[in-house]
Amino acid sequence: MAEARTVVVTGGTSGIGRAIALRFAQEGDRVVVAGRDRDRGEATATDCRTAGAPDARFVPVDVADEASVEGLARAGDEAFGAPHVLVNCAGILQSGKRVLAQDLDEDERLWRVNYRGTLIGCQVFGRRMAAAGRGAILNVGSLASFAPLSLPAYTPGKHAVLALTQILAAELGPKGVRVNAVAPGYTLSDGLKAKIARGERNPEAITASTALRRFVEPNDVAEAALFLCGERAASITGVTLPVDAGWLVQAPYAQYLQGNPIRDDAAL
Repeated sequence: MAEARTVVVTGGTSGIGRAIALRFAQEGDRVVVAGRDRDRGEATATDCRTAGAPDARFVPVDVADEASVEGLARAGDEAFGAPHVLVNCAGILQSGKRVLAQDLDEDERLWRVNYRGTLIGCQVFGRRMAAAGRGAILNVGSLASFAPLSLPAYTPGKHAVLALTQILAAELGPKGVRVNAVAPGYTLSDGLKAKIARGERNPEAITASTALRRFVEPNDVAEAALFLCGERAASITGVTLPVDAGWLVQAPYAQYLQGNPIRDDAAL
């Protein structure tokens, strides 16, 4: 059996972050669940231990505050030693709007958490990993890392996360540290389920916009995270991997077909 690693997951108390924490726990890794909600965090840590983690604990953190992230890193060091894996999953979503209507206070809040929070995590844990001569950092991007979605604070921030991932991969690679990202599509998290239940999202329209005609499940993203942070991906760094059920390929293809219809009996 492989030696247990120490895995830190910010935003690990719910949704994709929770699924990632549990997936590493199933592999027998030690897990630090970091986030703002203590009740959900403690519950996730308990579930990680049940799932197979030799140890798991919740540590509160504000990812936009450097001192708070330093405290998270120290707590992990004291409990488990130098970290092997960091997953930057903490983030804030945004509702669609026009750029000219973007409130600057909201813009500042999203950038502080979604981009600056990722940057701080990479800095604080990247220094420790570089000193240890090994490690893997995984940032969580989005479809918005690739596409100009009408989310004028969220989309530029996720574009920036993609660029940050590439820069860090070049800088930390010589130190033995790999840096990658995942870009989830429409993920059937509790938040999206609630929006569907309230009639705020059309599930049929969402699945029709994907090549595979399905939602992404949190566990789908967790499997990609496990791969990118593991030895099977030892030669992969600087990559942002879409986990989107084919949304990125379906959207331009469907747009093309609108102006260029293809007969069903036409040869492929």
